[in-house]
Amino acid sequence: MNKQKLYSLVLILGASILLFRTIRLLTIENGWNTLADWVIALTFFEMAIDILCIIFSSHWLFRNANSSKSIALHLGAYAAFFHAFRVFIYVLGRTGPWINFDVKPEFRSTHNVNMFWIYFAAILSILGILGVIIIWLNISRTKRKNK
Repeated sequence: MNKQKLYSLVLILGASILLFRTIRLLTIENGWNTLADWVIALTFFEMAIDILCIIFSSHWLFRNANSSKSIALHLGAYAAFFHAFRVFIYVLGRTGPWINFDVKPEFRSTHNVNMFWIYFAAILSILGILGVIIIWLNISRTKRKNK
């Protein structure tokens, strides 16, 4: 397997995990009923980015199209940054001065989350951002080398 196929598969896997996580949040974890409407809207926006990333990464994987490569890499970066933004809201809502501000008012007093998941989400989001930065630096270095 060449590197291009591996990179596209990694993007597909990453976006699929994020998509699975957002679908699970809304359905199994009852986010559709408990989260504030603006958080649900952000979640759907993230899902759209993830789906587009999967589509363009698949096109890059199966057709080895350079145009899809660029779009897939950009969408992967957008997905990582937007997910990190959503996780930041999640962490603030569980630890910050505005406890459960991202939850509908009628569920604020009963909404509890295990702290493990807060740390887990925050650490993985930070790792995702670091991954984007490393990939960007690697691409920039390769472009400078090729000139």
